[in-house]
Amino acid sequence: METRKIYKCFISSPGDCKNEREACQKAIDKINIGLAKHLGVNFETFMWEYDVLPDMGKNGQEIIDEYIVKSKYDIFIGIMKNRFGHPTKKAGSGTEHEFNDALERKLEDDNSIPRIIFFFGKELIDPDNFDPEQYQKVKEFKRKIGDEGLYIAFDGITNFENLLEKKIELFIKENSAISQPEKRIEEIDLIAKKMQDDLDESLKSYNEAIPVWIDPIISSKREVPKDPTKNHEFKVDLKGIINNPNNYIIKAPSEFGLTSLAHFIKLEAWKNGKTFLYIDAKRTKKHKIVRDIYSTLENYYFTKDVNKIDCILLDSVCLEENGIMQMVKNICDSFTEIPLIILNTIDNNFFLKSDEDDKVEIKRKFTSYYLLPLPQTEVRKLVKSYTFIKCIEEDEESMLSMVTKDLETLNMHRTAKNCISILRASSKIGTGYSPINRTKLLDTLLSIVFEEYEIPTYKDKKPDIKDCTFVLGYFCELLTIQNDFEFTEDFFMSNLRDFCAKNYIELDLNYLFNALVDNSIFGRIGVNNFYFKNSYWVFYFLAHHMNLNKEFLDNVYENSRYIDFPEIIEFYTGIDRNKSDALVMLIEDIEETLKLVRNKVKIDDNINPYKSISWNPDVSVLEKEQEKISKNVISSGFPDEVKDKYDDKHYDQIRPYNQVISSVLREFSYQVLMRQISAASRALRNSDFVNPELKKQMLDKIVQSWNEINKMLIVLSPILADKGKIAFQGASFFLNEDDFNITDPNEKRLAVLLAIPSNIVRLFKDDLFSNKMAPLICDKAVNETNSLIKHELMILILAERPKNWNKLIDNYIISLDKNSFFLSDVLITLEFQYNYKTTEIDQRRIIDLLMQKCRAKHIFKSNNPDLGLINRLRQLDKK
Repeated sequence: METRKIYKCFISSPGDCKNEREACQKAIDKINIGLAKHLGVNFETFMWEYDVLPDMGKNGQEIIDEYIVKSKYDIFIGIMKNRFGHPTKKAGSGTEHEFNDALERKLEDDNSIPRIIFFFGKELIDPDNFDPEQYQKVKEFKRKIGDEGLYIAFDGITNFENLLEKKIELFIKENSAISQPEKRIEEIDLIAKKMQDDLDESLKSYNEAIPVWIDPIISSKREVPKDPTKNHEFKVDLKGIINNPNNYIIKAPSEFGLTSLAHFIKLEAWKNGKTFLYIDAKRTKKHKIVRDIYSTLENYYFTKDVNKIDCILLDSVCLEENGIMQMVKNICDSFTEIPLIILNTIDNNFFLKSDEDDKVEIKRKFTSYYLLPLPQTEVRKLVKSYTFIKCIEEDEESMLSMVTKDLETLNMHRTAKNCISILRASSKIGTGYSPINRTKLLDTLLSIVFEEYEIPTYKDKKPDIKDCTFVLGYFCELLTIQNDFEFTEDFFMSNLRDFCAKNYIELDLNYLFNALVDNSIFGRIGVNNFYFKNSYWVFYFLAHHMNLNKEFLDNVYENSRYIDFPEIIEFYTGIDRNKSDALVMLIEDIEETLKLVRNKVKIDDNINPYKSISWNPDVSVLEKEQEKISKNVISSGFPDEVKDKYDDKHYDQIRPYNQVISSVLREFSYQVLMRQISAASRALRNSDFVNPELKKQMLDKIVQSWNEINKMLIVLSPILADKGKIAFQGASFFLNEDDFNITDPNEKRLAVLLAIPSNIVRLFKDDLFSNKMAPLICDKAVNETNSLIKHELMILILAERPKNWNKLIDNYIISLDKNSFFLSDVLITLEFQYNYKTTEIDQRRIIDLLMQKCRAKHIFKSNNPDLGLINRLRQLDKK
């Protein structure tokens, strides 16, 4: 158990120093949670108003004196401003009395304890309350103090706090039990400086730092309510994580700032006297992780004592990547008593090598938290700060509206970095700038990089941006061929030098390389290695390479290489929004994959248990539907282990299905199909000028693919319910136990089955939907004949609420059976939108009306309830 040396500080002052006495406590508390913890000491204050028990039979000063003697304080802190105080039997004031006692004790003590620190302050004098006699006594006492030693003058509370902190720090240096305390304090300051630099570097975007730190919203739930009261129900206190670290997984998509969050936590922990050791999973290996932790401890924190580590932060984690689970296990096994916080990028499947055969079991339990998008209030702070620093004349509301609308148009999350990207582009081009897709946004940002980056003095002009894009496209092709995205500066220079010579291009490669490093497009690993800090730049340059190089384009198509990185198709189709060739290729590839899946997994296309499930389904209905499904499964191409699950109700629940499920999905190309859905959805979203019939064909293939995923999840939903997870190469489905905390296994299976439609929409909507896509999606929803797909498209429309969405949903409600699952699911979705996603008054009114219509239809058995029935329902609710 750690022991600390306790030093007591006695605070002595007249009555006009109340603010300074409070500042003493504040300054000492700050030292205690920071520097003092690092040096193994602690300070306690002693003030008569808090630490002396009132009594009778003696005067006040005598009572205080008794407690002062008992306290055996180590430091006397005296403060005076304009008042001297009231006299005592032994001195002209209580403060002088206490000072004399401290001085007498110091002269008699072999170690010259207590240390006496006396402050005299300057303060504006209030003529109505000024007492010249008191002030004169202060001046006389000040002269007396000057004869005994040194005193300290201060001017204002802030100055007083800073001076007191410095004096306490000097005391620590002289009295700390550790060896070489001055050196240790220098190390502590150096570590804090390195941590601040780490945070600043992580906040840089295109050679600019994000201008203001935005406190992240960490939630125990995936969704955070718009209602501030409900928001706090799930919001996790970041201070609590720092003060009481535990085993957590903080999950978020890329660009949400997980790395910045890790560095912020590390710095704040250090300020609070704790050591949170940061490790980037991208910069180590599973067999090196333990050694790297020890190395970081010694090189970064100047110690070899592993007991100094209060928590380990493991950043850049994609749990599906080969070796990551073993890396986590190695940390857990080697540092059994040290909490581990994992920063998990949940959509980072960038060129994963996830074919690891060994199944890794980690016994340590982790609590899952989620880093959420910024609410409007936080976006406003960022916009306000940025426009102020950049002296942008446009008013705050216009800039805020532009940023939020552009993020919506581009289907980009509300994150600090994405907001800065929009602001950077708009500040350069003007508020008339309106990005139409991510390709055009990156075009603009790349243009800014080269326009603003200074050219060497010996050059007469900047390099052509198209030349740069052309050679970087070739460079990214080299990286994909070697399937290794770390490279040296020499590799970059030598390969591009040859390529430029072969293509008769004159380009200053040193300028190009430095511009990419300085603008945070390239990141540095160690001294000599580099990488693209954001994978989307790789896809962007590859897409332009496809556009400029027919051979590379054909290679991508022939080998279906886009399956490994669907974003390349998004950026390629975004170049001119008229890439019919991409849609034709994707339609053919998806059709081929669908045939492969259907031939091997012979599940009826019309499998749809939801048709028979009612408004309030029970387990008996589920059992009947599972009997129907089981007949399909037994005659299908699923392995015997999966068939047995349906054929034997007493099948062993503990039997490990994960391996079986993984093999099913790999063999039957579900992962390929899911990646094709993503690529096709993004391509369609960017194909504004493609023939409309081709776009309809593309959307038809996408929803056919949705149906295959539906069928697979319906068949495997009992296993998902029992095991909690079904996983395969780089993709997985898992249950959030907060949502499925159900003890009865049959009820849990039913809940999982009912959640499939909304989760399919959640899985694919961000790739597919944009306001420009809305007319096509709405048309498909109206004309779709498969009731399950139709329902999922309607749920998508309800979730995104494009123009005239309410009329479409109203007609859909009218068309549904009064007692159907689909009607109840629409109501659930409406309630979710009302509670969590909508703040606009008119939208809330519309949603409320549709919610009441669903309920009235079910309760009063009316196909199309009018306002009279809806009002009648509201009256019933009030009773």
